[in-house]
Amino acid sequence: MKRICFVTTIYMTYKAFLKQLSHYLYETGEYDISLICADEPEAYEDVPDFVHYFPVKMERGISLSMFESIKQIQTVLEKEKFDIVQYSTPNAAFYTSIAAKRTNVPVRLYCQWGIRYMGFEGWKRALFKKLEKITCDNSTFIEVESDNIRDFSLEEKLYTVDRSCVIWNGSASGVDLTKFDVSKKEQWNNEIRTQYGIAENDIVFSFAARLTADKGINELLEAFTNLSDRYDNVRLIVMGGMDDSGSLNDELMKKAEKSGKVIFTGGVSDVERYYAASDVFIAPSYREGFGLVVIEAEAMALPAIVSNVPGQIDAIVPNETGLDCVVKSASSLQEKMEKLILDDKLREKLGKNAQKFVEDNFEQNKLFEYLKKHRDELIGE
Repeated sequence: MKRICFVTTIYMTYKAFLKQLSHYLYETGEYDISLICADEPEAYEDVPDFVHYFPVKMERGISLSMFESIKQIQTVLEKEKFDIVQYSTPNAAFYTSIAAKRTNVPVRLYCQWGIRYMGFEGWKRALFKKLEKITCDNSTFIEVESDNIRDFSLEEKLYTVDRSCVIWNGSASGVDLTKFDVSKKEQWNNEIRTQYGIAENDIVFSFAARLTADKGINELLEAFTNLSDRYDNVRLIVMGGMDDSGSLNDELMKKAEKSGKVIFTGGVSDVERYYAASDVFIAPSYREGFGLVVIEAEAMALPAIVSNVPGQIDAIVPNETGLDCVVKSASSLQEKMEKLILDDKLREKLGKNAQKFVEDNFEQNKLFEYLKKHRDELIGE
């Protein structure tokens, strides 16, 4: 029996990206599975029965509590003697890479799901690049979420070619095509449009992410409000909870709320139903490791407009499954949105291509086969 431990800063990350992989590994009968993450009520209630849960105090951001977090993780690793420890998300990865190296964990697998410092400048960029380099140096192998993130990291000399790879076509967990079931699109489309009073001929854009400036929500609201002044039949569905209200443009938020054309749903667990009621998915983020929400939307036959940043651009085939826009540019985003407003045949073509692209390249169980094989090989070595 191989012993694997997943480490994430918060439980939500495990739930979104690793819970289904845990089930897959468990059902093979070859893996004993543990989880280290912050002490949260949801973790106690939701973690699968077969997963050994070790709560450790971990905070987001830079904090002196990091020393206690490293100590607690190290205590667990010393006692449990795992064959492989897999870590992701900035704080959990930094803390665990140190603790795992100190305790001589044989396989220290850093799942690089993005690079925090990519959007930073000056001293802040230098500091977070140093932290990223430490995490990489402490790890025995780096499993990267996308080819462009790996290329960027190699150019930055964060690690070498022989210590890194992208599994299959990338992404952390692929797409569960039983959940994002395109055969139910018409049914879900009718349900959501009826619920929110969206007309059949309305063109609906959708967005799904935490409401914070880094996700490009300010640029999206600016572009959409400009377009809604010119086109009566456009709507925008915004899915996601508030994360950093101070980073949002108050004027744009108020205008959007008063317009009657923007629907703020908050966080939703059934995003697939909202995608089914949409015509175009928008992802104008400043930085991403890949673009899971993008391929999930594409699975529902939606064309996507994404910012041209490493990682996220890997989630589309430009001009075949979607369009790319200049990051942090509302005018560039508006141009691409207007293009798809005016060309319904292009929307349909891109959407059909997108659905096939995801089916061929990101089906979840196929990805899990590759992920398991890679972990088997790392442990065997």
